Amino acid sequence: MCHMTACSLLSYTAIAWLKMIPVQTIRSGVLFLKIAALSSVFCVSAVLGNISLRFLPVSFNQAIGATTSFFMAVFAYLMTLKREAWLTYVTLIPVVIGISDVCNTECH
Repeated sequence: MCHMTACSLLSYTAIAWLKMIPVQTIRSGVLFLKIAALSSVFCVSAVLGNISLRFLPVSFNQAIGATTSFFMAVFAYLMTLKREAWLTYVTLIPVVIGISDVCNTECH
C-alpha cells in the first residue's frame, strides 16, 4: 500500500505540478476496463506475494521473483515468435543457474 501511495503521489506531482508529461485522459470505457483489470491483477499479485512470505523463506521468494526476466523472454518468444538478441539469452544463463542453486539449497 505504501508503494502504491508513493507512486500515485509522485506521479501526480510529476504530471500536475512539474508538467514532466502531459495529462492524458481515458477516452473509452474499454480502455478504462483494461486499466482497471491490469491494476486489479497487480494488486492481487502483490497481496498474494506478501501472503506467501508467511509460508516461504524470503530468500526463496526473492529467488523465484528473479526468474521474471527469464520467463518474460520465453513467453515473449512463444507469443510473438520474435527472438531477442542472443546476448539477452546468454545473460539469462547465470541467472537461471543461480536461481536453480538457491532453490536447491532452500529445498534441502
